[in-house]
Amino acid sequence: MPEAEIIFSVKESPEGGYEARALGCDIFTQADTLDELKVNVREVVRCHFGEGTKLPLIQFEEVWATNRRVLGSAKGEFTVPDDFNDPLPKEIEDLFW
Repeated sequence: MPEAEIIFSVKESPEGGYEARALGCDIFTQADTLDELKVNVREVVRCHFGEGTKLPLIQFEEVWATNRRVLGSAKGEFTVPDDFNDPLPKEIEDLFW
């Protein structure tokens, strides 16, 4: 019996186009456009679970390469104050308990 829902992580491919990888399943596909990718995802899910079975609900979670942070990219943009590791004042500390 197939799962009730399958989530695909979608991101831009380094080679161009887009790729989708199922979370929790060994399903992967790629395409030049997002519309083609959605069609490909339906086809590979159908192939994975077999003909004649009810397909799970397909959800897409978009992950874009532009959201990734590069280590050191904010160098010089801010400084850590000298008292950073000092204990917080009692009135602030009490807010956490």
